[in-house]
Amino acid sequence: MNTPPPDSFHEKHPDYKDRQSKRTAISTRTRLTQQDWYSVEVVVRNVSSTGFMAECPEPITIGSFVTLDVPGLGPVRAQVRWQLARRMGGLFLDPVSLSRCEWTAVRAEDRPAVPLKPADPA
Repeated sequence: MNTPPPDSFHEKHPDYKDRQSKRTAISTRTRLTQQDWYSVEVVVRNVSSTGFMAECPEPITIGSFVTLDVPGLGPVRAQVRWQLARRMGGLFLDPVSLSRCEWTAVRAEDRPAVPLKPADPA
């Protein structure tokens, strides 16, 4: 069992919570719009039902509200929670279902074949 040292982030910040949502690693380009003022192309590196991490060439104000264009879902509102150099993270204002998200979809050729049941005789 890995026990963090007593001076770890967890000990210093009792309100810290581990991530609740599983992240899916991706690498795809999309548009990020900041408060309907302008839009910039970003490369989304991972996504979960509660947020995303992306590479962004422009500085985005931490705490600002943005819209991320998620293929299969459309525009999703988020708040920028951090930015370090070109990487930034956003928290979706409302959790999303990734089942329709094209970034997390399983390609048909990757799915195992399911045998068809024979037709019932009439």
